[in-house]
Amino acid sequence: MTPAVDPDQPSFDSLTARLVSADEPAVIDQPTVDDVEVPGVGGVPMGLREALKTGGYSTLAVMVLLGLAVELDNAVLTVLAPDIQSSLGVSDAVTGAIVGATGALTVLGSVPLAVLADRHRRIRLAVIATMFWSFFAALSALARNGFVLFLCRTGVGVGQSYQVPIPNPVLADRYPLEARGSVLGMQAASRSLGAIIGPLAAGGVAAVVGGASGWRWAFVVPAVFGVVIAAVAIRVPEPRRGGNEQRAVLGEVLDDRDEPPISMAAAFARLRKIRTFSTILVGVSALGFGLFATPFLISLHLEEEFGYDEVGRAVVLAVMASGALVMGPIVGRSADRLARQSPVRVLLLSGSMIAVFGVLTPVALFLPSIVPVVVFLTVGAGCAQAGFVALAPVTSLVVPYRLRSQGFAMFGVYLFLFGAFGGLLVGGLISDSLGERAAIAILTPPTALLGALLIVRGAVHVKADIALIVEELHEERAERERQNADPASIPLLQIRNLDASYGSVRVLNGVGFEVHRGECVALLGTNGAGKSTILRAVSGLHVPDRGVVRFEGRTITFSEPELRFRLGIVQVRGGAGVYPRLSVRDNLLAFQLASQVSREEGLRGIDEVLAVFPVLAEHLDKPAMSLSGGQQQMLALALAVLGRPRLLIIDELSLGLAPVVVADLLRVLEDLKKAGTTMLIVEQSLNVALSIADRAVFLEKGEVRFEGPAKELANRDDLVRAVFLGHGAGG
Repeated sequence: MTPAVDPDQPSFDSLTARLVSADEPAVIDQPTVDDVEVPGVGGVPMGLREALKTGGYSTLAVMVLLGLAVELDNAVLTVLAPDIQSSLGVSDAVTGAIVGATGALTVLGSVPLAVLADRHRRIRLAVIATMFWSFFAALSALARNGFVLFLCRTGVGVGQSYQVPIPNPVLADRYPLEARGSVLGMQAASRSLGAIIGPLAAGGVAAVVGGASGWRWAFVVPAVFGVVIAAVAIRVPEPRRGGNEQRAVLGEVLDDRDEPPISMAAAFARLRKIRTFSTILVGVSALGFGLFATPFLISLHLEEEFGYDEVGRAVVLAVMASGALVMGPIVGRSADRLARQSPVRVLLLSGSMIAVFGVLTPVALFLPSIVPVVVFLTVGAGCAQAGFVALAPVTSLVVPYRLRSQGFAMFGVYLFLFGAFGGLLVGGLISDSLGERAAIAILTPPTALLGALLIVRGAVHVKADIALIVEELHEERAERERQNADPASIPLLQIRNLDASYGSVRVLNGVGFEVHRGECVALLGTNGAGKSTILRAVSGLHVPDRGVVRFEGRTITFSEPELRFRLGIVQVRGGAGVYPRLSVRDNLLAFQLASQVSREEGLRGIDEVLAVFPVLAEHLDKPAMSLSGGQQQMLALALAVLGRPRLLIIDELSLGLAPVVVADLLRVLEDLKKAGTTMLIVEQSLNVALSIADRAVFLEKGEVRFEGPAKELANRDDLVRAVFLGHGAGG
């Protein structure tokens, strides 16, 4: 028999005069850790040679050679553009469009490829992508007009997009934490080496072959080289994700588990909430304005000021690239040394290098002779590259290892799309009006210095962000040990250390509780306590700042809502759970489409639901908006039941409903409970909540104040008064 309820009983909101209102929650700072708790701090120095002995030579060698192959291919268009234009009869604008499309697709393609890389074997993806771009690079040699070449280079750009999200995460997982900067510095140097060798190789091949077809063979050579390296790379083993962090923090590498795939939207939302990372992203966006426009403007300056032709400009740019080739490994080793003291110092090093670039580059263009100009430009370019080398190991520390590829992809998107496009446009406009020297003087120093300051600003948050990573690793190990020791104790739903915010305002702080199979848990609290935010985090509609959500022992924190629905998590949203313009019948049919069941099974399920809610059968062809509030809530609950939920989440079941309607709905919930359905409900009426719940969890100001049997709460007026009135029974 359904317990008697009084929906007119005062709700929680009527008892909260002394509590913080919904729009005034407290802002809570993230935790911090001492340096000794940061992975890598205080570690034993390790050189590159020792790191390679530990992690093997093959992974670094393959990644370096793959990067070199990409640069060899990119150099063909840069060096042999006049030959290609003459052979195909295309204009400067068409050639520019081809080059621009290749670069843009390399960056844009990195986003979906990063999602795949965080789900699947990364080295295998790199091999497939290399074969893909090599195929289209070879096809480029057969192009007979500009349009075909454009299509071929589009394929090349998509294939080369793996260079952003895959090499750095793979190397970070393969080689020891103590030498991460040195290893990543070598990877960055390979791109600089390619920028030096590439123009020479492209021009050399074209000269050897000779004639109008020379540029065609220049495309074939890097394509063949890429295929050969890909054939070797397929034999390189995939490193364990996060293994080095686990070893540094936990002293062991956890066993690998099959986890649900990570949603791209959830991953990006989580990454933007990492304060160090988000600050760096804004910094590299600002830096990109000057960084990408500078080589273009320098090339124009060399032509107008010194009269250099294509060959002369190519030589100067190649010499500039040599600065990055030298500085990258040096700063990588320095980053390792500073990281043993504090990651804060690594960011200071990065910001300093970028600031030097911002100062030296404009100064160089006001020097009278070419030798000091080239020296200053080379040192400046080397410092810019070194700044990025120092950023990479810190980025790999603050980004959760399961999201690392998508983190590096965001890095490239912000740098190129948000910085380069705007910088090239603004730089061109200033150059047209005032000249190249003035354009660099106006654009480069402020953007580089602003970028450097923002990167240094990120150092304020770096220890706190790493602290969250450390905490997550400890929690993950504890949960693994629990699951291995007693598999039967695994709850259906587990929430641990959950923080959530809207903008800069924190609404949840360290929330944690469990819901076991067949149990009904009432989530209670004051208005603005964070109850609905918890439900949104469980359903996948809100990405938490910290913490973990597990379903049947599997982490779903960053899984898309559709996957959670397929796993059996179904939510009834109070007052917004139906399609108002559709008929009742169409609401039921639309829900069946989402359930992905056969038509026969779907119709059978609808008949079963209508037997439970006979009042809906009387209004099958009426729009849902024509139903009363209670009938709409019945329809929302019917839709949820139709999904055969394993976890039924209900937000405000009784809101605005008459007592008789609430009693009918509670009878349905009682039947579902007897059938073994697990439920998590948010309810404003205390009697309604306690009439159905086995346990209660009370929230106040985003924190759990009480968790225990519902009957205990019902019998403890002092606890209710303490939580909801702000004082004890006698107060």
